[in-house]
Amino acid sequence: MLNHIPALVSRFTFFDQKSKSSNNNEIRAKKQTKGMKRIVLLTFLIFSVNLIFAQVKGVVVDENNKPIPYVNIWVENENIGTTSEEDGTFTLPVSETKKICFSALGYETKIVSATMVKSVVLYPKALELNEVVIEKRKGTREIVIGDFSGIKLNSGVTNTGQDNVHVWAKKIETSAIAKAHPFVQSIAFVTHSRLKNVLLRIRIFKENNNGLPLEDIVEEDILVPIKKGQKINQVDLTKYNIKIPEEGLVIGFEYLKLEQNKFEYTFTSKDKKGTQKGYRYEPSIKGFFPGGETLLILNRDGSPRSKGYGNVEIALKIKLSN
Repeated sequence: MLNHIPALVSRFTFFDQKSKSSNNNEIRAKKQTKGMKRIVLLTFLIFSVNLIFAQVKGVVVDENNKPIPYVNIWVENENIGTTSEEDGTFTLPVSETKKICFSALGYETKIVSATMVKSVVLYPKALELNEVVIEKRKGTREIVIGDFSGIKLNSGVTNTGQDNVHVWAKKIETSAIAKAHPFVQSIAFVTHSRLKNVLLRIRIFKENNNGLPLEDIVEEDILVPIKKGQKINQVDLTKYNIKIPEEGLVIGFEYLKLEQNKFEYTFTSKDKKGTQKGYRYEPSIKGFFPGGETLLILNRDGSPRSKGYGNVEIALKIKLSN
């Protein structure tokens, strides 16, 4: 009987080892399953973060492969956008699934997939000669409208906290005085900038019958260098031969989303602990309150974001001539 004990012990040991091995396999399988779940979750999180922080980079050039500076670039049907730098390069925080629009004065607008923006070629607009009407100004009489001398500039417009604000604009209504002196000779406006060497683009739009911007009258860039601090800016527009249409005129001030225009600052918030970082594009454009209902917010293409924006009025002096 004792002779059979080792065999029984051996069998029991074998079964016990088999049971332990099975348990170990189950534990390993569970660990592997948990590991796979973690990998899948991590992959999903990485993919999601990449979508959120994805960027596309490229350069905008003309048909001769020369860079085009200050091109308006935005995501189709969205307000996410930027401006090409002086060398034509740009970076846009957007996923590659989107379509990107490129628009520059004097060039045809182009829409391409975000995967095809490494080098974007823009072609000049074809000039339709039958639409060009040249009228010579006499320049024998001059008047000034909108003189803000003596007015306290207690308000204005800015890009702070409004990254999707691209163009602030002011409506200029047609009047008997304007009809007698229909040519825009120059404009003057006041800015305040916390940076030096800032660039601002002036846009001149024709109005439609509803008093809203219809199209750019000047098909080239009017770039104004802005100095640091509060300054009066004088812009000579004589060479553009701008005549105020019967419907009226809209003068826009466009923020260029360039690194040289970007002012970074810190602030505190009641909802969040610690110091937060923010940025704005300079400059602010001074005005006064209360004023007339002449203020508009425009998209990059000149289309209106809103029909009116309260009673803040941009301080804008315009010299006209006959």
